[in-house]
Amino acid sequence: MRRRVSGGMLWQWLWLFAALPLGASPPIVRAAPPVLAGAPADKPALADLPDDSDRYLQRALDFERARNWPSAIDVYDEAMTRWPSRSEFGHRRRLCETHHRIVRRYQDQSFRSVLLKLPKDRALSVYDELLDRIETHYVDPVPLEPLVRRGLDNLEVALRDPNFLRTNVGDTSPERVALLRDALRRQRASVVIPDRPSAKGQVLAACDLARQAIGLGEAAVILEFAYGACDALDDYTSYLTPDKLDDLYAMIDGNFVGLGVELKQDAEGLRIVGVIRSGPAFDAGLKAGDQITHIAARTVKGASLDEAANRLQGTEGTTVELTVLRADGSSKSFRMVRRHVEVESVSNVKIVDPAGGVGYAQLTGFQKSSTEELDKAIVSLRRQGMRSLVLDLRGNPGGLLNVAVEIAERFIDEGVIVSTRGRAPGQSQVYRASARAVWKMPLQVLIDHDSASASEILAGALKDHHRALILGQKSYGKGSVQSIFALRSAPAGLKLTTAKFYSPMSRPYSEQGVVPDIRVESRVTAKPVDGAVGTPGLDGRLDPVLNEAIRQAKSLLNASR
Repeated sequence: MRRRVSGGMLWQWLWLFAALPLGASPPIVRAAPPVLAGAPADKPALADLPDDSDRYLQRALDFERARNWPSAIDVYDEAMTRWPSRSEFGHRRRLCETHHRIVRRYQDQSFRSVLLKLPKDRALSVYDELLDRIETHYVDPVPLEPLVRRGLDNLEVALRDPNFLRTNVGDTSPERVALLRDALRRQRASVVIPDRPSAKGQVLAACDLARQAIGLGEAAVILEFAYGACDALDDYTSYLTPDKLDDLYAMIDGNFVGLGVELKQDAEGLRIVGVIRSGPAFDAGLKAGDQITHIAARTVKGASLDEAANRLQGTEGTTVELTVLRADGSSKSFRMVRRHVEVESVSNVKIVDPAGGVGYAQLTGFQKSSTEELDKAIVSLRRQGMRSLVLDLRGNPGGLLNVAVEIAERFIDEGVIVSTRGRAPGQSQVYRASARAVWKMPLQVLIDHDSASASEILAGALKDHHRALILGQKSYGKGSVQSIFALRSAPAGLKLTTAKFYSPMSRPYSEQGVVPDIRVESRVTAKPVDGAVGTPGLDGRLDPVLNEAIRQAKSLLNASR
């Protein structure tokens, strides 16, 4: 399930950033599994389904008929794992994903108010610019023909979406829409694309068909080709609307204007799963577990996560009123002023075993301030008697690659930290430790399936250099770098996969991840045992990964005496 931070921040685990090539916007390394926004709080009860592929297909089709795309995708994901030979699961999953992406972009206010209003020439320039970046910077050479075919597919699927038609056409004959879809399928069957002018010619032909058949505007058509070109490449490449581009830069800086809450969708509205210290929500007394039921007296029940979160956003100094259902069943109204919120990436800093001198710090992301934050945390822990450090990267989607390198350099004296390989100039680099390590204490690093990208770069470097003991579960296995390009033709951007990265031992991270030295399941149990230490932020419940790290740290310290 994805969370969103209100007030201009992207999904908490959506982005990872890499080093900045000269003259380009910050490249990024995408952080975590591609998950769709706006999914319901509870996944469909797949465990209750019989072990029957046809039953799974029927369940997914039921969700499709209800236009519940996230739940349909969840079912297809499970079915693809169980029955990989049934190709229709993958085909229908892609169809549902296309539907859901269309829904999401038409809920994006900046898409509707800026991109949909582009004149034909500027929209075509956007498309041409995207193709140029793909041809020159994408990690692998790619022919243009599948990009154009995917654009035609996107447009054909969009013509089945009521909101797309309502927004761009209004009332129109279903028969004429069906005829247009048939014409687009015929066009797709005969596509031959030797160069970019031919690609633009196919787009213009689709514009003419759509205008003549139902009066569909050119920008709506061209944008589907733009999104289709990105969707055809990989899960991490995407076209960024103006708001998404602004959100991305806010995440790089670690600050944004808003309320400072992390949200997920549930049946009754928006549930708060995290409150950022010193933000308006924190100061007002909101807590994790509170449920937002109304924003400005309007219910959020039934609204998508994007739609509801957008209503929380606003300019600095403006106010918003929330109605919140508390855990005890009481309802309370809060009136808050939106303001800049600084996001801390190092949290839960404490001594977890005073007798053994074991310190703990959780690193939740890699942003501009993370190295300085971690240095301050370690200095504080050393003053409290820390002799060994547990660094928790569990659930960390990553962040700026150069920051991951900086933090690795704090612990590694010399040698390769990570290397990247790509086609475009500046994308193939070897990053080495450039100075003697600052921090020499024994180090234990905790990872799990959601530790991704920059987290894997740090954990992998520390493991290959035998500088830390890695505990937990195998990491996610995300090994590609994305670069962000601000477009000239429109106030939007392109997030494009431009390189892959490798461990100091030249092992690829993609699909492999970092394997821990000591595997410990991270399921938290409610029953404590003698001497157990609960993870900060987990309500004191037993954390076997942290407890094993503490045990290893104490054993190592005792052995060194």
